[in-house]
Amino acid sequence: MTPMNKPFHRSAEPVTVALVDARYLRWLARQDEGQAHEGSAREGWNEGLRQMLARAGLRLQLLRTYWYADRDDQAVVDEQTLRLVPTADVDGVALVRQMASDLQALVAGGRVDAVCIASDDDRLMSSIETAKLAGVSVYLLADERAQSMPRLMQQDPTWARLLREADRRVLARSSEWAQTLSGRGPMVADEAVSDELDAALRQVVRAWWDDLVADDQDTLREELPGQRGLPPEVDRELLVRAKNALGRSLNFQEKRVLRSFARERATGVAAEPGAVVQDQE
Repeated sequence: MTPMNKPFHRSAEPVTVALVDARYLRWLARQDEGQAHEGSAREGWNEGLRQMLARAGLRLQLLRTYWYADRDDQAVVDEQTLRLVPTADVDGVALVRQMASDLQALVAGGRVDAVCIASDDDRLMSSIETAKLAGVSVYLLADERAQSMPRLMQQDPTWARLLREADRRVLARSSEWAQTLSGRGPMVADEAVSDELDAALRQVVRAWWDDLVADDQDTLREELPGQRGLPPEVDRELLVRAKNALGRSLNFQEKRVLRSFARERATGVAAEPGAVVQDQE
């Protein structure tokens, strides 16, 4: 076989490329222009995205990030390409055109399995649909507002329509996006519990959730994204259930893991075992 005909070598994990609108990320992180430090934001981005994808159960190899911004931060960041758009591009036409062109080229090249898109511009919908028809998985990044799609359809219908086009929505709280954009990197998780205990705690959470009436489930889905912990009555019930299931009380770390699993079950935002949640001691 000649080099010209040699097939492209795929890695063991699906390959993804991220297309990131810097202004959209600042909006997710509740940051204004004065808070933004583009260079530090890019430095922490790749690792932060890898962690968020893993938490969502997506085992992907991040090949590169295309970062779309209206100013040159002069930073040199590995595995990133800065795409400059005109400062006067207030309606985002130039940015959407560039992002759509890059997405089309990536799909045509046939060397990516998935794309992660950070944008709320529904003018990308046709390019996203083309990518999906070509067999590329499309993941859109969002915050806790995307957990309640009926409400979002009323509050921000264009963003909601775009999010519905995705194969998966990768969600993180606004505080997590801010942490990543601060340049301090992603939030660090505590040490995980054993696989056996992990399974036992997840079973406790599943049984608790299945025992709730539909109205209580809906209330938790809506309210938990805006809270940093669990309601006291929920926390007490979970701790009692876990104690009965294990025959002992949970230690500090195990309680945090249990609470993390409960939030994950209720909100649909995946968390790694041991991920940091608000302490309730």
